[in-house]
Amino acid sequence: RPSRCSSTPPCVSPRLSPQRPASLAEERRARPLTPMAPPVSAREVEIEEARVAAAADAEEDKSASSCSKVEVEEKRPPQRLALVVMICVIQGYTLIGPLQHFFKVRMKIDDTGDVAVIFTQAAALVQWGKFAMTLGQNVLLCWCTPLVRVYIAMCGIMLGCTIPPLFVYTLGSTWLGWVFFSFGLIGLSLGIFECTFLNVITPMGPLTKSWAIMGFPAAFAIINVLGMSLVSYGLPVQALFWYIVACMPVGLGIFACKIAPQLRELAADGSSDGNNADEADGAAPAGTSSRQVEVWNSIRDWQCWLPRMMPFMLANIVGHFVMEGALPANFNTFNDKETPLYGRMDNHMMPTSKYFVVFFVFVGLGDMISRRVGYCFHLESYSSNFTALLAGLFCSVLGMYLTTLGVAAVSWVSAFLAFWGQGFNYAVSSKYIDRCVPRQHNLAAYSFWMFAGGAGAIAGSTMVDVIRGWICHGEPGPHQCLAHHH
Repeated sequence: RPSRCSSTPPCVSPRLSPQRPASLAEERRARPLTPMAPPVSAREVEIEEARVAAAADAEEDKSASSCSKVEVEEKRPPQRLALVVMICVIQGYTLIGPLQHFFKVRMKIDDTGDVAVIFTQAAALVQWGKFAMTLGQNVLLCWCTPLVRVYIAMCGIMLGCTIPPLFVYTLGSTWLGWVFFSFGLIGLSLGIFECTFLNVITPMGPLTKSWAIMGFPAAFAIINVLGMSLVSYGLPVQALFWYIVACMPVGLGIFACKIAPQLRELAADGSSDGNNADEADGAAPAGTSSRQVEVWNSIRDWQCWLPRMMPFMLANIVGHFVMEGALPANFNTFNDKETPLYGRMDNHMMPTSKYFVVFFVFVGLGDMISRRVGYCFHLESYSSNFTALLAGLFCSVLGMYLTTLGVAAVSWVSAFLAFWGQGFNYAVSSKYIDRCVPRQHNLAAYSFWMFAGGAGAIAGSTMVDVIRGWICHGEPGPHQCLAHHH
């Protein structure tokens, strides 16, 4: 009986498949005969050889079909609206950035004290929720299809983003519970959305995926660069909160009216496995299966895909650790009204608000360009993917090292390198999962990969003070490494 693990992964041509299993006669000739060996008739040999050949043909047909589907997907034109959907949703994730400080000020919470500590822990629910629901959705939401999960996640993020502008800015409430509800909803929903959305749009091809994954840096650039620039020129910050909320139904509408119908068409045409497209009422179309939802089957067959995913998971841990650790450490280092560009004793000063606008320009460029570049490389073998991961890791580690130097101008370069490394490895990993992991394990592969990244993010966010210590060495300067923000 053929193994549940396909002998030929989708990214390998069938002509490279292993040789067919030995026939019964060949096996018996290879084994030493014993006095108790029963005689084998010619008819039994013919039947056994026919069965083995049929099984091998079926396995080769399955591999050829997988290769054919991958080749067809790679030729599909990009659906750039996937980028718009991703931007609309991920803008809600930007509440962990500078908007978090405005939220805190509006709640009348100081930078020190017990309440400040509680606020910080509440904000950390974004990372904890994302970490938990990346895999937890397969238990709590096992009753619904991946497409329905995307809708649930988008609604959850919209609700979480509505809390600050509605209850805090408009109604003037300072109840600390709003912080837990807001960041908790965003984190839990984001843990569902990211891996499931990437899984759902897989049949639309790698060109569409390459546009979709640029939604992360694009969303952060829109809010942290353009939005913060407008705020510095007098735009009320609550307008930025309401803009994020207003974009949510736009993204949901585009997904429901433009992307989901295409997925159903692909499933109806037999161009996809049917795991990613289901009807609006949650029922799968005729002829499709729901094996993508059955992640536990993938866990049972972990030998088929998980061992080869380990380097990608480790790279994601390091990349997220650098992002979530080095980025906030820069905020806590350059915390005066003006920032010295070339060292703590330097006299070339720049307003800190403008410094961080430039900082986020470097972040956005590094993250966005690298994700596009990662999809341009033709990584045909496992070793080439591994080499690409090492290159991305080198950039991330070098970015972290340059951050610890504590030189403001150098931190622009370190931000570019750190986010280039993470963005590049994000593209390489998602491309590998879509091309080389058996399609029935696609959702599980994305879930475990992002689960590992969530662990790195939590580790980095909890070591912000440690990284700041590496930068400042316990010695405050005239305009950086101050005890309090000014």
